[in-house]
Amino acid sequence: MAKNNQVVAKEAAPEKRNRLAETFTKEYKYEGVILLVLSLIAIVLGTLIYKGVNSSGDVGLTINENVFLIGDYPKTFAWILIGLGSVSLVLSIWPYYKPSIYEVKRVTWPSQKLMLLNCADVFIYTIALTLFFYLCDLLMNWISSLIA
Repeated sequence: MAKNNQVVAKEAAPEKRNRLAETFTKEYKYEGVILLVLSLIAIVLGTLIYKGVNSSGDVGLTINENVFLIGDYPKTFAWILIGLGSVSLVLSIWPYYKPSIYEVKRVTWPSQKLMLLNCADVFIYTIALTLFFYLCDLLMNWISSLIA
C-alpha cells in the first residue's frame, strides 16, 4: 500500500522545468521585430565593413586593424556578419509565412484539363478586350480627324 501511495505522489507532483528552457521557449511580444531590426543592422554593417576593406576611406568603414574579433581578416568577419544577419532575417520572417504553408497544403488544385480550359478562357478574353480597345482607339482617331 505504501508503494502505491508513493507512485501516486510522484505522478501528482508538478514537473520541474528548466528555467533556461522556459526563457528560450517563451514568446515575447516584439521579439520578431527586434530580431528583424538587428538582422538588418548586421547585414548593413557587414556590407559596410566588406566595402571598407578595399576602398580608400570614402566608401564603407575604415577598419582599424587592432580591433578585437575583426583582426587581420575583416572580409571574413564581414561575411560572417552578413551570414548571421541573413539567417536572423529568415528566422524573423518565418513565423509570418508558417501559417501560409499549412493553408497551401490544404488547397485542392484543379486538374490539368480544367487548368488548360481556364487558361484558354483567359487568353480568349484578353484577345477580345485587346480588339475592343483597338477599335475604340480607331474610332477616337477617326472622330478627332473629323473635328480637326
